[in-house]
Amino acid sequence: MLKKLIKILLVLIAVITIGGVYLYFRLHNTIENVLEAKNDWRSEVLEFPLIFAGDLEYEGEEHIRFAPGWGEIDSEDYFSYVFLWMISKDPNVNSSELENIMNIYFDGLMNTGAITNFSFFKKIPETKSSFQQTNKNTFEGSIKLYDEFFKKELIVLNAKIKSEYCPEKEKYLVWFYLSPQEKKHQIWSQLTEVNLNIKCH
Repeated sequence: MLKKLIKILLVLIAVITIGGVYLYFRLHNTIENVLEAKNDWRSEVLEFPLIFAGDLEYEGEEHIRFAPGWGEIDSEDYFSYVFLWMISKDPNVNSSELENIMNIYFDGLMNTGAITNFSFFKKIPETKSSFQQTNKNTFEGSIKLYDEFFKKELIVLNAKIKSEYCPEKEKYLVWFYLSPQEKKHQIWSQLTEVNLNIKCH
């Protein structure tokens, strides 16, 4: 019995180690972030398929800029960030498709967070998104999700999403601006000041 338990433990350690190495190299690539922001805005670039949301079948990259207090629950810019998808095919986004995309994205992210926190059997509440089209290729709405990383509770993110085509790169761009703060809060002017450092037009 003891030998069997030791064997199971060794297999589990091996799986976690391999997964950790894979995760490290996926997160620590050498791709330059195309988003320009202040120096204290943390930068990250991920490649599709996203390790936490493989059901999103796009080809390309996700470029992220996190506000300085993104991971601090008492900060005014807690969970406030911008990410940009540079993808090869037109996503043809609409309100219902964006709701589905955001549900898949954050369900995957938070369930992966539970695993990295060694909460293997934790049941994460499902994400619920709601969007309306406010202009051509522009959508606004909210995302109710469980913050597994910091607050360990349900939060609501206000969201603005817009899409465009970049002829210079022959890529489709989808911008995501997210924050729990209301749209009148100053963090939103900072989010929308995040720009591309590449030429698109």
